[in-house]
Amino acid sequence: MAARVTATAPTWRQRQAAETKKQIVRAARRLFVASGYAGTTVEQIAAEAGVAVATVYKAFGTKAAIARGLNDLIDEEAGTATLAAQIQAETDPARLIALTVAQLRTQHQACGDIIAAIRSGAAVDATLAEVWAEGTRRYDDGMRQLAGQLKAGGALRPGLTTAHAAGLLSVMCSTEAFEGLTTRHGWTASQWETWTTSALHQLLLPETPGNTPRHSSSA
Repeated sequence: MAARVTATAPTWRQRQAAETKKQIVRAARRLFVASGYAGTTVEQIAAEAGVAVATVYKAFGTKAAIARGLNDLIDEEAGTATLAAQIQAETDPARLIALTVAQLRTQHQACGDIIAAIRSGAAVDATLAEVWAEGTRRYDDGMRQLAGQLKAGGALRPGLTTAHAAGLLSVMCSTEAFEGLTTRHGWTASQWETWTTSALHQLLLPETPGNTPRHSSSA
């Protein structure tokens, strides 16, 4: 019989180190939004985080390594892990779509500023291009996973492939779509969530009575 492996709880020192790293990334997030990646120094990040410069270098080594931690911070602030658990446990297709759109609304509202900063910086900075590519990969993987779950449950509209469903989810739930409708066209976040959920129900799910929530333009 194989030996049973028992997980070891992190020590106090390990928990402190992990919290310090989060503190540093959160500080960098604020500065990157305010001053840009290129305009932010490690010294400024240390001051914003309330730690010594040596602590920043010990925790990350470089400013680029701090930037690479932004995707984990976005996932944490958006509640991505909680959503993943809810999606795995959910069997109702309409509810799966609604949960996803609601979580992405949270992400857009909580993290839209840093996502926009990464996106704009990615055009001129190789480190932010790497961070943007990784964030995009995570996002698209999540959309493909959801589309695959809908397909496996026989919930996709006839003739709609998993790839096409993932594409619709990815584009309609994107930061760009949210920003376009809320910033440029004056929609509220609630209106975006209601409309996007309703539209995805109509585009992805078979036409059966009751599968589409009522659209409210006054939410």
